[in-house]
Amino acid sequence: MQKRWVSIMSGMALLTAAPAPVHANVREACMADIQKFCSPELATFSRDKVRACLIRNIQKASPGCKEAAKAQRDRQRAVKSGTAGQE
Repeated sequence: MQKRWVSIMSGMALLTAAPAPVHANVREACMADIQKFCSPELATFSRDKVRACLIRNIQKASPGCKEAAKAQRDRQRAVKSGTAGQE
């Protein structure tokens, strides 16, 4: 019983922690692009303004940034549609 409880709690921790690395991946992959295209927005410390700027400039972004942003978008869509983790 205790092993089962630990497994359930571990699974819940992974589910709640999953989005953080995705955002970190986008931030890491896109920081140079954000600094290049969105420095005024970055100076405001507004996550929403920086995100909107990056979306406006995604076609000019580096391939790594585009990939990370697409992966995050796909993950968010899967969560909204209820298909996250179903492969």
